[in-house]
Amino acid sequence: MLTLLGSLLGFGTSFLPSILDYFRTKQDHKHKLEEMKLQVELMERRSELKIAELDAKADIEETKGIYQHDRSIDAGGFINALRGSVRPVLTYLFFLMFVGVKATLIYAMINNLNIDWTTAIIEAWDEQTAALFAAVMSFWFGGRAVSKYMKR
Repeated sequence: MLTLLGSLLGFGTSFLPSILDYFRTKQDHKHKLEEMKLQVELMERRSELKIAELDAKADIEETKGIYQHDRSIDAGGFINALRGSVRPVLTYLFFLMFVGVKATLIYAMINNLNIDWTTAIIEAWDEQTAALFAAVMSFWFGGRAVSKYMKR
């Protein structure tokens, strides 16, 4: 009986290294597969960063080109001053028109509706006015910050 048991144990344990090698190989393949997945993710991330870098360089080059073109146009002192004043003059005119409309609204509320001036100012500063104010402030002072935020 012991001989038979010893033979079976000897025969069964001869397969043990092969079984252990099978599990070790399986674990190695799993590790290599995970490593390859991480490498693919790293390559994708590098590609995204490279595209973002190229976009930033293109924006810089476009801005340089616009400024260079603008500097190259010379139509004389008066015309150059007129060209340079269009945006500021329009901005001032629209701002004065906006202030005039709001001041007229406040004046009308105070005189025609007998509303206290503090209440009239609060009523004149409605949600649309606040949104317009935020848009103008963002345009003049936060254009780059907003464009960077939107690219994320």
